[in-house]
Amino acid sequence: MDTLLHPEPLLPLRAWRALRSRGVRYAWHKTLRRSLGRWPTWKRRLIYADPRAYWTLRGGRDYFREQEGQVGRTLRAEWIADRVAAYRPTSILEIGCGYGKLLQAIRVRTDAPLAGLDFSRSQLGAAREFLNGQDDVELFLGRGDQLPFADGSFDMVVTSAVILHNPPEIADKIRREVIRVARRFAAHNEEMNVSYNRYGYDTAAWYRSQGFRIAESGPIPMDPDPVLSQFCVVRVNG
Repeated sequence: MDTLLHPEPLLPLRAWRALRSRGVRYAWHKTLRRSLGRWPTWKRRLIYADPRAYWTLRGGRDYFREQEGQVGRTLRAEWIADRVAAYRPTSILEIGCGYGKLLQAIRVRTDAPLAGLDFSRSQLGAAREFLNGQDDVELFLGRGDQLPFADGSFDMVVTSAVILHNPPEIADKIRREVIRVARRFAAHNEEMNVSYNRYGYDTAAWYRSQGFRIAESGPIPMDPDPVLSQFCVVRVNG
């Protein structure tokens, strides 16, 4: 973790290092992200047509610094981890674990075995560094809509701002994979706002439409616009 947290260099040096270490494609991708803010439709078409490519390019040290530099992200992860731990799960899978921020927060609050899955190699690389030495956390490369696990493999399955990045047909597949792999609970932090890289879903409403019981559902108190945020826990069985 210490190697990820060293002071951030000045912008010209960061740009030069990014070009040298990650190539022209990454540098161009970052330029588009920064310059198309006023044109969300074009931003979605040009840099978010393939979410896996987007998160592979965006993930890594820069994304780590960006997230760790926001106190609100840490408070949210800690709040979600408290809610997850309250259900006393005996094992937990996080789909779309990124660099491991939520896994780390959950680990402090429970002794349950943890697993994280992400489809971005750069995010998983950062997670291995961030979670260095924590042998009870397993990391897997894979897709949320095609989970490489048997039915009922985990007591609780968690997503945090993952399903919302996927178009409806993929979002539906991810939820059904969650149901397949979870033994007792599914926990979701999925915001409902729409932007260039967010489709936005009422996750609790989807589960209700499928006949599942909602253990809890409501906004995340520290989010800037809690009306658009939603944390819900679903009883998959029982």
